[in-house]
Amino acid sequence: MPPLIELENVSLEYLGEKRSAPSIILENINLQIAENDIVSLLGPSGCGKSTLIRLVAGLINPTRGTVSFRGKRLQGICPGVAMVFQNFALFPWLTVVGNVRLPLRRMPLTEEEIAERATRSLGMVGLSGYEGTYPRELSGGMKQRVGIARALAANPEVLCMDEPFSALDVLTAESLRNELGRLCADPENPLRTMASVTHNIEEAVYLAKRIIVLAARPGRIAADIANPLPYPRVPSSPDFLAVVSRIRAALTHQELPEPALGPVSATLAVHTIPHVNINEVVGLTSVATQQPRNIFELGDELGYEFSKLLVVIKAAELLDLVTTPGENVMLTETGRRFLKTDVSERRSILREKMLALPLFKRLVQIISKEPDQLISVIDFFDYLREWFPHENLQELARTIIGWSRFSGLLVYSSVSLGLPEPLRESGEDAPAA
Repeated sequence: MPPLIELENVSLEYLGEKRSAPSIILENINLQIAENDIVSLLGPSGCGKSTLIRLVAGLINPTRGTVSFRGKRLQGICPGVAMVFQNFALFPWLTVVGNVRLPLRRMPLTEEEIAERATRSLGMVGLSGYEGTYPRELSGGMKQRVGIARALAANPEVLCMDEPFSALDVLTAESLRNELGRLCADPENPLRTMASVTHNIEEAVYLAKRIIVLAARPGRIAADIANPLPYPRVPSSPDFLAVVSRIRAALTHQELPEPALGPVSATLAVHTIPHVNINEVVGLTSVATQQPRNIFELGDELGYEFSKLLVVIKAAELLDLVTTPGENVMLTETGRRFLKTDVSERRSILREKMLALPLFKRLVQIISKEPDQLISVIDFFDYLREWFPHENLQELARTIIGWSRFSGLLVYSSVSLGLPEPLRESGEDAPAA
């Protein structure tokens, strides 16, 4: 039987403002989704999971390659797909049933058929009796149930979901996952094909028959892992935990996401840095030890989701505070020295390590050549825009300024960015170009 949806050699890239140095989001994706398949997409932040699910739904078109539905190349939105988004996307002036009925009015259905579908789909997600309620009167979990009911009412062949539970509290998310798990296990449920994006490994194992692990920069498929566990699944069972461990191994054995390479400026290639608060890096360092500690134990202790944990670890690695052998994290010699010393020496250690990073090295080079050892904030953003045309510049600037303030490497005001007096006098801020 041919696949329901097929992606062949799909790549997606965006061009910069000067139409040069394209940013490759996804590269050479080959993926098939068969009827009755339930697929979850997992991977670090920035690997293109949400972009991939939108390609599957036909909401965006690939730069290269083809996306097909039932053997026909997609031209626009996929007719057999319904989408559930992270942010509910409800119309506040419509009641619950009004939100569910709205997309049905574009279909060749009678009023009786519309009413029957709306009632059935609301019953499937446990919202019978809430038909006349408005979104403002609902909890976050109930709003997401409305979004799922609206998608199910269209009788889609494929339900696509982009992190549908990430904005919800833990108990509400678990309740909704149980609802979807019940639907997956129900042989009378007409919807048998789903594709979802998640950061939660246990969620993927609970729902999916296949887990697609993506690697980052560019986004590509690193592993396609079958999940043969029968429904309903028991998260505490040894078989369930074994699949979770296998997926964790697939994720952690990947290289941590590397910073994207920006255009070359002058003689130094500039790389971005992870968008992480420096206090989070210090926090990770403080719970790491000289002996290897399991990466997931650290994540639980710090309260980080896996994708966030990877980014914090990457930042700590860039600053030479930790290293990551296998699935473990352990302190480097620098990290051990960092923890044993006082605040002043910690700042000095971080300055030294930041000056070894191309981004800070290049900024210091530029500032040190100015007569007053300052550049304007406007010029600062112009440099960032030149080096990283596809980055969130506000977020990157906050990260640079936060790291610089913590270490004392750069001084920031509302109008300028410059070198502090001690660095100007020592000359350590002006490495040779």
